[in-house]
Amino acid sequence: MNIRCDHIMTARSFSVFATKEDLISIFNDFQQNNEIQYFKCGCNDDLIKTSNITKETHFGLNIKGNHINNQWLVCLSNTTPLKRKNKFCLDNIFFTDQELNKASIVIDIGGHYENQALFPTEISTIWYENEISKDLYTMMKKSCKKYSHKYNGCLIGNDAYSKRESYRFCTISIDSPSMYDLKYK
Repeated sequence: MNIRCDHIMTARSFSVFATKEDLISIFNDFQQNNEIQYFKCGCNDDLIKTSNITKETHFGLNIKGNHINNQWLVCLSNTTPLKRKNKFCLDNIFFTDQELNKASIVIDIGGHYENQALFPTEISTIWYENEISKDLYTMMKKSCKKYSHKYNGCLIGNDAYSKRESYRFCTISIDSPSMYDLKYK
């Protein structure tokens, strides 16, 4: 538990190693059972949103070769997220993240990197005590478990599991030593 100003924040997170095919199954299930929308996290001059994350250009692809790849704020459909002003950016640039948006979760979509490695998709919240955030987190975890195996405490998508000998399961960066990868016995 973290204490920040006058707020008590309880954080939760989990990861799933998944191919693009696994992620399509997981997110279609999640979207089918929840009326939600996704907002691109980071510095922007306008809100970038979608109601179907599987249609995004780089969905299921890791283009950077590290575990921080493609973050999205997930909110209920009738929600417009609050934006933070960043004093280091121009006046029309703002920051979208979970700090001001208690009724949300964040997903960092992983996936294939150059057909040689898989990076995990991480689902997290810093506002687990918020009922909506907790429900979104729980529903996303159910969708992930529905299309995954559990190995060494990690969720691995069914397709990724069937191809586990073909991929390096990277946890940090493509350049990091393989000793940090998820290993199979």
